[in-house]
Amino acid sequence: MSKVVSTRLSGETEARLQRLARRLGKTPSETGAMLIEESLREIEFAYIEFRNSPVGRQAYLKNSNLSVWQVIMLAKQYQSNLEQTATHLEKSIEWIKAAFNYAEAYPEEITNAIADDLATNYTTLKRILPQIELISIPLDVLESDL
Repeated sequence: MSKVVSTRLSGETEARLQRLARRLGKTPSETGAMLIEESLREIEFAYIEFRNSPVGRQAYLKNSNLSVWQVIMLAKQYQSNLEQTATHLEKSIEWIKAAFNYAEAYPEEITNAIADDLATNYTTLKRILPQIELISIPLDVLESDL
């Protein structure tokens, strides 16, 4: 159940909120609610911050270019072994635990992001990145480098 909460903003802050709302395609009220929710999550979860990405705002791990779902997806390749994941990423166990803590609290968000990533292919990428070029490397060339 949602509740209406009013707040006073300076003229400049209100103008900045309007601009951000336009960029996100949301109302100022929706944008304000989103920013409050993200700010609360950042306070509640260590090492988490929200950033814009080509697919919208996502939870990232601080001091990295990895979103939470990417860390979780990689960890699944190590059967969710924290030590192996931390070694692979050259990060601390606590940093990896932070991703797991967030994913535990918001499993649907992480599951959906992983599913979206797995559905990505060249066709979907070229819509986002029109400058992308497909490069084919013959298998025999790859095998000869092994």
